[in-house]
Amino acid sequence: MKTCCYIVPYFGKFPVYFPLFLKSCQWNPSFDWIIFTDNTDKYIYPANVKRVEMSFSELRDFVQSKFEFAISLNTPYKLCDYKPAYGYIFEEYLQDYAFWGHCDLDIIMGNLAYFLTDTFMEKYDKIFCLGHMTLYKNNAANNRIFMSKYKGTALYKHVFSTDSICWFDEEWKDDNNINKIFLSRNKKVFQKDLSFNIYIPRNRFVRRIYVGKNAENNGHGYKNEVYKRALYLWNKGNLYRLFIRNTEMVREDFLYMHFQKRKMKISNTLNTDACNIFKIIPNLFLPLEVNEVTVNNFNSIKKTSVCFHYFEMVVLVKFRRLFKKINSKLKCNQR
Repeated sequence: MKTCCYIVPYFGKFPVYFPLFLKSCQWNPSFDWIIFTDNTDKYIYPANVKRVEMSFSELRDFVQSKFEFAISLNTPYKLCDYKPAYGYIFEEYLQDYAFWGHCDLDIIMGNLAYFLTDTFMEKYDKIFCLGHMTLYKNNAANNRIFMSKYKGTALYKHVFSTDSICWFDEEWKDDNNINKIFLSRNKKVFQKDLSFNIYIPRNRFVRRIYVGKNAENNGHGYKNEVYKRALYLWNKGNLYRLFIRNTEMVREDFLYMHFQKRKMKISNTLNTDACNIFKIIPNLFLPLEVNEVTVNNFNSIKKTSVCFHYFEMVVLVKFRRLFKKINSKLKCNQR
């Protein structure tokens, strides 16, 4: 029996770095992925990544067939709210797995087996609290916990019936999410964040860490790590960063790196088919220019690039909002 299968419905154009996503999957042979998609672009899919061609309307009909009430699933983005139900919805695809999970495509995987050992996973019913990757123990009862009442209400019926995004799949907006349902049922949940989730409004890579809601973070559940001048590498299935501390090289490994809303590009000098190592800088995947990273050559290795991410994500957004507000006032004055 394989460790885990990730269910990934995705419709439309894949991220530019999808070939690197596939490569990072390939180096995790004890894990499988099934991608339900209408994307017909040609990629080299490794043996542990299965592509199931399906239109969004076909998927919507398939999901509807699993529920007796009318669901709301008008856009692919709404699928985020259905993620906790994938074990139930796609159960016929998951019979040979001890766990199932969901993950986003805007990530690069590290060495999953290093973190997610069989001994570790068997301790938990649910692993992680964020929508970009969560795993569940695969059995009929566990796969139906999303239907359980929370504070006297079957949340899933409201979530699956409204057009609004409810963030049912993760700890984010409020307590009405799958994590709180599992905890309320005294299920064992691993809540530590092992990912490198990049804080969105920064040019540089700053890690945003889920720490759970507490008094210190005013109930927000997240904190930003102090910026480290580091080199980020994917190397034969391992994802890690290197930095200098007190004249010594320090290595920190991560389960995966999440590039939410970043327009990452692949350098023309990086052969995505043949490479077994590449570095990750804002906002570019590049070949590593040295055979070995040492304390002596660390400072000479390129770790940054010209990046307009902050301008596009913050400045332009504020400008568009201001323009919209001014335009609205002008129209009112003309009436």
